[in-house]
Amino acid sequence: VSYSSDPERVERILVEEAKKAVGDIQGLLGDPEPFVRFIPGFGESSLDFTLICQVREFVDQYVAQHELRKRIFRRFKQEGIEIPFPHRTVYLREEKDWKG
Repeated sequence: VSYSSDPERVERILVEEAKKAVGDIQGLLGDPEPFVRFIPGFGESSLDFTLICQVREFVDQYVAQHELRKRIFRRFKQEGIEIPFPHRTVYLREEKDWKG
């Protein structure tokens, strides 16, 4: 999420969405409860979090991730939480600038 986001708010929203999804998403378990860590942390253009949830079977993780990401994306849009993308500045120099 954007560096202007409140980490506590982001964490709360992620956990809320995961808890609401239990029972709706096949294989997603509510026990142990979902939790969030501010890891990997400070990205190049974003604050990066990890949402940890348990699933019943190994293969359930794929549907759970897919559905949770859609729910989280919608919720972030509703809450006005920006998902940034990297910006690059490219400077073009004229050939004369490279000559000694």
